[in-house]
Amino acid sequence: MVTGDQLILRSDDSSEDYTMAIYFVRHGESVANEQNLFAGTQNTPLTELGVRQAHQAGKRVAALGIRFDEIHVSTLDRAGDTAAIIAGELVTRPGETVVSAELVERDFGVFTARNKSLIKKSIGFRAYTEYFHSSTGCPPGGESWTRMYERVRTYYESVLRPLSEAGRHVLVVTHKYVVEMFALVVAGMSPEKYRDLKIPNARPLSEADLRRICAAPAASSAMHDLGEIVEIRLPALVAGSAVFGVLAQLTLRVPVPPAVFSVVLTALLAVSTFFGMLRVHSGVARGVGHSLRVMLPLTLLRLVAGLALIWSGASVPLVLLGLFLLLPPALLTPALSLLWDGDYFTSVRQAIAASVVFPVVVLAAALWLPDRFGAPGPALVGYAGVLLGAMVLPTALAQALRTRDPIRAGQLSTNWNWLGGLSLMPLAAFATFALSPAIGFSGLGSPGELVGLAEDAVAVVAVLLAVRLAALGFSRWRELCPRVARDLFITQSTPNIFLWFALAGGLLHTTTGYLTLLAPTLACGFFLAMYADELVFVRKHTRDLGLAVTSTGKPTLRPTLA
Repeated sequence: MVTGDQLILRSDDSSEDYTMAIYFVRHGESVANEQNLFAGTQNTPLTELGVRQAHQAGKRVAALGIRFDEIHVSTLDRAGDTAAIIAGELVTRPGETVVSAELVERDFGVFTARNKSLIKKSIGFRAYTEYFHSSTGCPPGGESWTRMYERVRTYYESVLRPLSEAGRHVLVVTHKYVVEMFALVVAGMSPEKYRDLKIPNARPLSEADLRRICAAPAASSAMHDLGEIVEIRLPALVAGSAVFGVLAQLTLRVPVPPAVFSVVLTALLAVSTFFGMLRVHSGVARGVGHSLRVMLPLTLLRLVAGLALIWSGASVPLVLLGLFLLLPPALLTPALSLLWDGDYFTSVRQAIAASVVFPVVVLAAALWLPDRFGAPGPALVGYAGVLLGAMVLPTALAQALRTRDPIRAGQLSTNWNWLGGLSLMPLAAFATFALSPAIGFSGLGSPGELVGLAEDAVAVVAVLLAVRLAALGFSRWRELCPRVARDLFITQSTPNIFLWFALAGGLLHTTTGYLTLLAPTLACGFFLAMYADELVFVRKHTRDLGLAVTSTGKPTLRPTLA
């Protein structure tokens, strides 16, 4: 029987020579993977998902029906732990385990332990590709692409292939870039044709599998490049989409019915939520109580201010602002934490804690002041629909996939998470399009009305700025570590604008006149503020990194003054 790449060759004298199967496995998800960091040669433990991925990989390897004679593994813990878990799932344990430094991940030099997304944003797509996915690339202070390729090729030709030709089955447990180098060698691909192969965590791959991955059409590579570009430019693209939505409505003048608004908003947001929640493991909720206590002073401040504005009912803008302050953090805050080098776990816990508390407050406010939410309550209906269809159900689906098929969940999260970010572009454009009044440029109102709108907008911006400053001051007062402080700033300054869209859509669908312009104005301001935050974070990271990119696109280290 021929299994995988097992091939039986018979010579003329009927004696048998065997070229046996070699399988390659990238380690399970590590904490560095989960937190979007470059680990390189540093140790980082497996996550809860990574452990389950390793068990699933072991079951898949056992199902091959191959008795592996040897396991070859990197010296790093995440690979060693993955190999041990796989071996424990096999009916017959491999006879020998070979630990080799030649299978260690690439040394990323100055990029080690740094946030992947901020690296991409700091140096740009072209320079990032040159550093990591070019045969001429070398991270400053790290291992060159050529050196890495040569050590992997040498290991395959001097160790693995002779073992296979001697009739031994071998399982290799190593790292992403090492497996990709093995893929080039096995496929006979020239180094110049290398591209990011997006090898998933913990998926057992035969030599035939590696050849198929290398032979994937160029469209696949272009799709992954698009994902990198979306990740790098996401806040700017979303902010631009929001502004485009307003301008499109003022030009086309096509009103959007409240029911259509809620359905489309929920569908687009569900995509973003699903991919965002693929990264979140259930165990992170164990710290929700502590996170709620940490943010309690700011939470109480928001609740009191929001309820006071709604209770006053002085104007539609103030009611909208009050509702804005009563929103929990957006479920995209963990994604922003990953993009901007936050703690991530703090962001997740605070988002969960506030998502439990704030909807209860909103419901109580609606029962107390029903006239502020519009009779017979379309705002609450939209709010509940978005909460259930765009947040609860996608979260449950993502968590179910993590449990049932952890390898597939990890692959979707790592390689296709950008689709969740991409969905924010049509989401922002549609939301501002629907919230903008279908009155055209000529119906924007008299100069006096526009001055009133400007005054309301300034008041709203002042309150939101105060919230952001309060988050910064609170972080310094509590002396929080920088990454936790960044998460606190993100969660406090990034409320769930999409829930607010649902509330505003129900509240404003019977409102006419210039007041309705405040909703799209606030929405655009929200996305532009997100983009401004990123510019600040990226500039600081670039300065700390000490890198410059020449006019030819070649990245270099900036000279350091003595």
